[in-house]
Amino acid sequence: MAITKLRIFAIALIVTITSCRVYSQPVPGDVFREYTWYNVGGGADQALRVGGNFCYFNPTDPSWPSHDAVYLDHNIDLVHAVKAELVVEKILCHDRTTGLAIQINGGNWIDIPEPADIPEPKCNYQHHIYPVVPISPSLLNSGTNNQFVMRVDAAHPWNWPQNLINGVHFRVYYDPAQKSHPDAEIISPLSSSTIGQTVELRTNIVAAPSPIEQVDYVGYYEDVNFEGDGIYSQWHYHFYHGEIMNHIGSATQAPYLVNWDTSWVPDQDQPRRIAARVTDTAGMTYITEAVKNLTLSRPGLSVELCKPYDIPQIWVTRKGEMTEHFDVVGNLSKAVAAQLVFSSWSPGYMNGIYINGTKVFQNEGPNYAYYAHRITIDDVSSLQSGQNSLMTGKTPLVNGKIVHGMEVNWPGIMVLIQYEVGEKTCQDIIDEGLLMASDLSGPEGTPDCYVDLYDLAVLADEWLSCNDPQDPDCESPY
Repeated sequence: MAITKLRIFAIALIVTITSCRVYSQPVPGDVFREYTWYNVGGGADQALRVGGNFCYFNPTDPSWPSHDAVYLDHNIDLVHAVKAELVVEKILCHDRTTGLAIQINGGNWIDIPEPADIPEPKCNYQHHIYPVVPISPSLLNSGTNNQFVMRVDAAHPWNWPQNLINGVHFRVYYDPAQKSHPDAEIISPLSSSTIGQTVELRTNIVAAPSPIEQVDYVGYYEDVNFEGDGIYSQWHYHFYHGEIMNHIGSATQAPYLVNWDTSWVPDQDQPRRIAARVTDTAGMTYITEAVKNLTLSRPGLSVELCKPYDIPQIWVTRKGEMTEHFDVVGNLSKAVAAQLVFSSWSPGYMNGIYINGTKVFQNEGPNYAYYAHRITIDDVSSLQSGQNSLMTGKTPLVNGKIVHGMEVNWPGIMVLIQYEVGEKTCQDIIDEGLLMASDLSGPEGTPDCYVDLYDLAVLADEWLSCNDPQDPDCESPY
């Protein structure tokens, strides 16, 4: 049997669950521990294969019994616990797989929800998501006697339902007034300050009952959606095999310095927030109060986020060419670079990405594994104002046989465009149709985007020759 973070263990316990099942995230001021399971060893990116009659298929041990329970190798602390929740790292994998559920300690089956933003039927859109299921702390056992089982619906159009599970987190929250925990505050930047293209983040540890292991900075703002739920404005981060990723950054030593490069953060009117997840060696995490109302100022730089739409169902490249669309609003004459941002599974089978019929990238990444892509495109000549099409090529046969292909996860391939901008010239204003009607002339005899004596001189010169606004042959100025 492959080595795992869990051991096989059977135990029975009646379990109940709260009726509310929603997506959520810890918020500033929360104190919690995350008891995390993930598989170590085996194929499919070391994932747990949950697949109907193929449940828990383990390529290194085919005799592993179907629907067996796995044991959580953690000593769970429930003293002063106030709430708990499950976080599941779920990949759809085989399209049209439905009914993912979990059973804790032999109790009732708990359905795992899916994001509202994914269209129906959700099982037809490839996705890698992180659903959160609130539970009562009383559902768990103090200590090490905790186990779970997962399943999907056995009904499937091609008789192989399968979801992949990269991790399961049992998150237990505590009363901050009753539970010893680290305390900290972000000291750079400060609330209501202006941040630039490079942002220096620092955290001061106010109290540390146990040594600090790691500080993870997360931000609330509009950005690309690696979380897979289609929500672009949220606290941005997610997990892979239990480890945090696609967040602002992490530090392990005082003063917990992270330099945040904002050169690909989209322009937006809403103020930004930053908080820190401070975790000690005892596994206790505290989320600092957020620094708020941060204004982003990057003179000479602008970034547009182009959100994809018309996302194909069953976006798997072995099935053929697949196309989405996105819109460009910015002035492409000032565009200097673009990024293609998305998550996929098995991108080693990628066979080209095309924008408006022009190939802009060939491939990257492994076979049979998750991958987070940020592909920089320096030649932006394939982009056009208004609607654009983006297509992935069909994966060819290998040795005459069909291979897996790349799965493109929801919300599709997002496009970021960088623009090099300066102060607007008078010609920019004219091109945008913003010239004032009273701007008639300038030092060169043409409009100069100022209303001054040059314009008054034209008005005075034309006043007597054209002073009847009712005369259709009379041209302004009157």
